[in-house]
Amino acid sequence: MFIFGYLGYLWVLLGHPTTPIDIIISAVFCGGGGFVWLVTKMSRETIFKLKKTIKEKHYQAHHDQLTGLPNRNQFYEDIDNLIATKGMTFSCLMMDLNDFKMINDTFGHAEGDHVLQVVAQRITNVIPKNAISARLGGDEMTVVLPSTLAEDAIAIAQSIQDELLKEILCEEHALIIGVSIGIAQYPRDGESRKAIMKNADTAMYHAKNSHEHYQVYSTYLA
Repeated sequence: MFIFGYLGYLWVLLGHPTTPIDIIISAVFCGGGGFVWLVTKMSRETIFKLKKTIKEKHYQAHHDQLTGLPNRNQFYEDIDNLIATKGMTFSCLMMDLNDFKMINDTFGHAEGDHVLQVVAQRITNVIPKNAISARLGGDEMTVVLPSTLAEDAIAIAQSIQDELLKEILCEEHALIIGVSIGIAQYPRDGESRKAIMKNADTAMYHAKNSHEHYQVYSTYLA
């Protein structure tokens, strides 16, 4: 409005003799317009910075800093949203790396962190785009496959296993990282987040103890 007022005042002055007061009023309009533009520009930049900071804080609060995968809190939120969706069926894959403690003890935690980063990236590369992946803590990771039966999730579990069986360089040593995977299906194997994760975890420990790549949950494992 300052700028429009300044331009309008200039138009009024055209063809008329000017007085000192006219020049002062014109200068006030000009300076006011410039001031408002500067304040608006600075406010806009501040708002963008605040939005960026809030977005970064939200990302940090919901993602694992080491692997970049969603963390436990974000996973809980995502799986609860799926459960709240009427008629939804999904498969939950609980995964645990085999003998990961030995890697930390032999090569150190820095190399162990590198292995976790590689594993997380390889899992992300082979799962479907609509899948939900997360690092729950330590070497425990999970993948949820929306609209997927447990029997169909076996193919994804095998793809993850095949990808992780490729060598990972660690202090000039080539490591092969095995993974045990437990699979449970919602709502067949549990009607709550706690139940479905517990049963997938049970299947995963059965796979680990029996030296199998994966295990689908069934009542005889409980």
